[in-house]
Amino acid sequence: MPASVSLLDHIKALLDEKDKRDNQRFEAQSQAIKDALQAAKEAVVKAETATEKRFESVNEFRKTLSDQSGTFITRAEFDQIKDATNEKLGVITKRADLLEGRSGGIAQSWAILVGAITIAGVIGAILAKHF
Repeated sequence: MPASVSLLDHIKALLDEKDKRDNQRFEAQSQAIKDALQAAKEAVVKAETATEKRFESVNEFRKTLSDQSGTFITRAEFDQIKDATNEKLGVITKRADLLEGRSGGIAQSWAILVGAITIAGVIGAILAKHF
């Protein structure tokens, strides 16, 4: 320390330098905090954007399911169609049974007729041979 500087001036100079260093540290910390807050804000914006994109995707999926479910047949409609189909199938089955019965009856009638003609022919042949 030079001889011309008083102790008080020297202490003031040291304190001023300490204040200057403290202010520099404070400014550096303040800037670091500002930078960290800005980075956090940017991260939040990115996270919100990503979340919104996910929600948009989920909403599109929900809309697709909703649209799809609108094209599905309801249980009541299905039951109504099933009952009508079963009723029509019953009518068709009855008709088929009736036709089968008729065709069976006709086949039996033809068999009886052919059998009767054959018997008449045999009897006629026997009678023609004996008389």
